[in-house]
Amino acid sequence: MSLDLHSVLGEITERRRNRSDMNVATMTVVVFFDEGTIGEWARDRTHALAVKHPSRVIVLDATESSDLHRVGAECEAHGECVKTRGDWIELGVKNSTAEMLRSAVATLALPEAPVVLIWVASGIGHDPRFTTLSSQMRTVVYNSSLLDIGEASLRELIDFVKANPNVAISDLAYLRLAPWQECIALFFDHKDVVRELFDLRRVEIACGSDAEAYDLLGWLASRLEWAPCSADAFCNRFGTQIDFAIVREGQARRIRSIVLTSSQTRFAAEADATADSIMLRVSGDRRHPDRCRPINNIDIAALVERAILTGHHDKVFVESLLAAGQILERRKG
Repeated sequence: MSLDLHSVLGEITERRRNRSDMNVATMTVVVFFDEGTIGEWARDRTHALAVKHPSRVIVLDATESSDLHRVGAECEAHGECVKTRGDWIELGVKNSTAEMLRSAVATLALPEAPVVLIWVASGIGHDPRFTTLSSQMRTVVYNSSLLDIGEASLRELIDFVKANPNVAISDLAYLRLAPWQECIALFFDHKDVVRELFDLRRVEIACGSDAEAYDLLGWLASRLEWAPCSADAFCNRFGTQIDFAIVREGQARRIRSIVLTSSQTRFAAEADATADSIMLRVSGDRRHPDRCRPINNIDIAALVERAILTGHHDKVFVESLLAAGQILERRKG
């Protein structure tokens, strides 16, 4: 069964004719999901983004058949809240092919505005719908730890990036690490401490899901020129071994702590009880006063904004992701 895009276009035209407060949308946001509970999560987060940034939202709901379509100014779950300042379009695409979805997005997307895909489903490595849609997008936003707290979704993302290097894709699991990356940088922000980077001997990460832990390890490895030399160790360019360990602990999609240990000094960053701040403690040879840093801008709307801004040119993310892939290959089996 084909999608009734003619009716959708007619309803959009009628809405614009009857509204005097239409704003100019800055982008088209396409959201795809294939599970009902995840769909509610996706609608809620996309709504927060669309309220802040005038957008045409196209929800591709793969839990509903193609006889469903809705056109409005807000998603169904937010009928009483502020308008999204744009069009909110929902299509049932349960049995739609990749070409049908491509055609629907091409027909409904705003002309000359960037198109962003938020994909909230697994199986990107073998789903032709994802391959087809992602090739159309200015930015693709993925979340490798939402559907799977293990490593399967991250592996799929790594394989996809290797096979499709020209697709601008961002992973919310990686973007969520920014406060921790900043804290690690703070540990070594004095010239008398920076040499400790080359004397690190162990890394321990406690996290509620695997993707964030491997992304953080990949970031460290790519920045410090470490290469995996066993299933649980790196070697730096001087041949020094750096052991690592990952402990599944705490809330999913959140880092609980990271500890970096050199031959003389221990650098520990740990989330406080409220998970609103990170406590930084340095002990041993290079003792420093304790510090505290807030955990800011990790809500989904803020992360999607960052993905849109950095999706085309985040070389560090790609290098970190590929380094994480090397770690996972060593740990396979």
